[in-house]
Amino acid sequence: MPAATQIPESRRAEMEEFGATRCSGSELRRFLCVWLRVEGGMSAAGIARALKWSANGVRIVQRRFIERGVAVFADRKRGRRTPPRMTFQEEEAFLDGFRAAAAAAAVLVVGDTKAAWEGRLGRTVHKTTVYRMLERHGWRKVVPRPRRPKKDEGAGEAFKKGASPKGSPGRGQGRRGSR
Repeated sequence: MPAATQIPESRRAEMEEFGATRCSGSELRRFLCVWLRVEGGMSAAGIARALKWSANGVRIVQRRFIERGVAVFADRKRGRRTPPRMTFQEEEAFLDGFRAAAAAAAVLVVGDTKAAWEGRLGRTVHKTTVYRMLERHGWRKVVPRPRRPKKDEGAGEAFKKGASPKGSPGRGQGRRGSR
C-alpha cells in the first residue's frame, strides 16, 4: 500500500483556523476525518471506526482536503430532488393547450406531449418525466385492453360453443377416433 500523502503546512494552517469556528453535523465529521489524522496520527481505518464511516470515505475527504482546502468541510445537501424544469403554474399553462384536443379525442397521446415538452425545454426528457407531470395535474393513464390484431373472432366463438375450430377431433375422441 502506498504511503499516505503528506498534508501541506498551508492546509494545516487553514484547518487550525477552521477548527476555531463552530461547526456541527456532517461538517464536524469531515473536519474530524482530517484533524484526527493530523493531530492524532490515526489511520483511515481507525478514524472510520471512530466516526462510523467507511475507511474509503475517510480517505476521500482527506484527499479532497489536500486538493481544495477547508471548502470540503462545508455542508452539502444530499439526496434532494432535482429542481423542477417548470413551476406548477407553468406546467398547468403548458397542459391547457392539450386539454381541448384531449377532450375532443378523449385520448392524449403522450408522445406528442413529450415532443412539445422537449421543444419548450430545449432538451430531451425521459417519458416518465412526462407521465409524472401528467399525474401531478390529475391526468390519469388510460390504456385500452390489449387485443391481438390478427385474432380470428370466429375461432373464439366456435371454441366457446365446444366445437373444434380446425376440424380436429372433439373432446374425448383422441387420435384413433371412436371405437
